[in-house]
Amino acid sequence: MYRFFAVTFGLGWALQALSPTSYFWLAAAMWTPALGALAEGFRPPPYVLTGGQRVPYWRSVWPVGLWTLLTVASTLPLHRAEPRADALLTLLVAPLAPVAVAFLGAFGEEYGWRGYLLPRLAERWGYLKASFVVGLIWALWHTPAILLGYEYGWRWRAEGVLLFILPTVPLSVIHTAVYLRYGVWGAALLHGAVNSWAPLYYLLFPQLLEERWLWGPVGIQGAALLLPVAIAAWRKYVAETHAGQPNPQRRGES
Repeated sequence: MYRFFAVTFGLGWALQALSPTSYFWLAAAMWTPALGALAEGFRPPPYVLTGGQRVPYWRSVWPVGLWTLLTVASTLPLHRAEPRADALLTLLVAPLAPVAVAFLGAFGEEYGWRGYLLPRLAERWGYLKASFVVGLIWALWHTPAILLGYEYGWRWRAEGVLLFILPTVPLSVIHTAVYLRYGVWGAALLHGAVNSWAPLYYLLFPQLLEERWLWGPVGIQGAALLLPVAIAAWRKYVAETHAGQPNPQRRGES
């Protein structure tokens, strides 16, 4: 497993360090978990990629849609929406944005995080506990980008790295739940929804952008609202997985 972490963090951190020059490097960094898995010789059978079935789009991404709506709805009583001029156009293309993001980089992350790393940790701890560990690792992997101002706008402030753990752990549980049902591609679509739908919040509430440590999807507000969504998704997908045919992905599940 050391090759996975060496490539994922070594190359991933190096590419993130270049992110101030171009978002291209952030997209490239998203493929480093896949490269790390390939360095370990990971070549998954088809059921790992798709859960052994056709991956339904909306059934994969609904937790993020619900989370985004809850975040917006809980903000409206306290702050007036002041949508930017490009908000309407962005909202019109938003339904298909997760597909594009999945191909551009989210699949690369999920191939490594959920396809390779998660099942290996689950052999020891079970999938639920392993989700917490992967969520922590996932947050720390973003360290260079966060220190350079990505996510919270803070430069060289370690509390941004710590704060990012709050949303990534429950998000990791949701990704695991979808992965167990719909494989790596299902998790990639979900990841694409996170990256493309969560920022919509700040198109509606641009005045809160400077306080996104508190308000919005990656802030304390979003992390708190993720908890009930994660519980609902875990119960739904794990129940469906147990109700279906035996799946080798479920080894070590708890």
